[in-house]
Amino acid sequence: MTSAARGRPAYFVGPWDLNRDLSCVPQRPADGTVVLVESRAKSQALPYHRKKLVFVLSAMHHFAAELREAGFDVHIVNASTYVEGIASHVESHGSTCIVALEPREWGLSRAFDQAVADNRWGVPLDRHDDGGPGGHFLLSRAEFRDWAGDRARLRMADFYKWMRIRTGYLVKNKKPEGGKWSFDAENRKPARGHSPPEIPRCEPDAMTRQQIDRVAKWKGHWGEAEGFSWPVTRQDALRHLDIFFEHRAESFGRFQDAMLAEQPFMWHSLISPAMNVGLLSPREVCERIVNEYASGRIPLASAEGLLRQILGWREFIRGVYWRRMPELRAANLLDAQRPLPDFFWEPDATDMTCLRESIGQVKETGYAHHIQRLMVQGNFALLAGVHPLEISHWFWAAFVDAYEWVELPNVHGMAVFADDTFTTKPYAASGKYIQRMSDYCGRCPYDVKARHGAGACPFNPLFWSFMHRHRDRLEANPRLRMLYRNWDRLDDREQKNTLESAEKLLSSYVPAEPAWRFRDDEG
Repeated sequence: MTSAARGRPAYFVGPWDLNRDLSCVPQRPADGTVVLVESRAKSQALPYHRKKLVFVLSAMHHFAAELREAGFDVHIVNASTYVEGIASHVESHGSTCIVALEPREWGLSRAFDQAVADNRWGVPLDRHDDGGPGGHFLLSRAEFRDWAGDRARLRMADFYKWMRIRTGYLVKNKKPEGGKWSFDAENRKPARGHSPPEIPRCEPDAMTRQQIDRVAKWKGHWGEAEGFSWPVTRQDALRHLDIFFEHRAESFGRFQDAMLAEQPFMWHSLISPAMNVGLLSPREVCERIVNEYASGRIPLASAEGLLRQILGWREFIRGVYWRRMPELRAANLLDAQRPLPDFFWEPDATDMTCLRESIGQVKETGYAHHIQRLMVQGNFALLAGVHPLEISHWFWAAFVDAYEWVELPNVHGMAVFADDTFTTKPYAASGKYIQRMSDYCGRCPYDVKARHGAGACPFNPLFWSFMHRHRDRLEANPRLRMLYRNWDRLDDREQKNTLESAEKLLSSYVPAEPAWRFRDDEG
């Protein structure tokens, strides 16, 4: 190392900070050194899907190579933790300070606080907001706090409207394009009889191949590294986005809630992994959506549906996470205590087609779209009374795009109604919903029309058992009263048989007992 390389700031680029427009990345090579850390403790904290590990590691190494090619002094440090990796770099390079974004997860943020309090690094830490200019999100954390104010309950619809007006996206004179803020009601068409376009593969290059071979040998992880095809560079992520708008975005709106067996990707954009590590920015994606609509290439329902997921849900969920941590982890509004069934890790252990298919594709690819997550996987965990943190850990470990800041509020707040900060009722559904939105039921050994008995779709007795267990809490909700009226119309024998069927099902589920660790804050 030359003397010129010493005595400069060290820019810490987390594995989720892979974008040159972020304020944790120096603008010029002379500004300072760049350090990326492979945290051994973080990689072993949960039984992460091997494709997720390959994705993160390959994207990191490609980003480092891109910076080196542009003349930056870049170092990848393999260390016990992020804090120790930064310390090693600071010591070896005589760094004057550390420049970093606010960490994306609560545990690492606390670790940074402790490192500063202990003077672990021996130099100042210059922390930048992870939102607003130079950040990952359109809003800074302070801006979300200002919007939320002292509200006891937060509503995404209110936030989304405010964000639309604030940004001007699909808005004219503070009025929504097309006269409505949301076209969600129009975006619920089943896709039976339709075939989604083929999804392009990103063939692994030598650098990705090296990570595949490396991760394949790691013990204590789920899924296989082989078959990896996610984009790991900004160039590939942009190409992925182009292909989505060229071939799938036009139909995304109407089919965004649909499910088809053996079709894991449907018409979805698949950009969330790239966005969540920084290869794509939310602003550029939102502007692309608006421009595609303005040019007449996609319909308003598709444009609005896409915009709502990024400008609305993504920004909103991140704000909820920081508002509710760390209490959100312990939230368990319905006192659910059942362990996660084994088929969430070994999908062939269930003969329910919807669960076997949707969980099986996660095991194969690291991905399932939002309705599969919410209304199949999450809905089952809700109805069965699975402990919130058990299903939350599964989502965090299993999905390529999952990080605690996004999965925890989605799982606890929506999927299993463990927290009511932004939801007014559980997203509980019987088999009828799955039948309407998919072709799973036609391939299933269970009868989706039967309420009880050995051949009944398990979602049906579990749904009514759930509603029965939580009647005192839920009946006051005007959106659920009609369901209870329907239940009360059933005779005593029908109710008894339904509840007994649910109990038999619940007692038959084998708890998952993987020899894996779940240490949320390690790393």
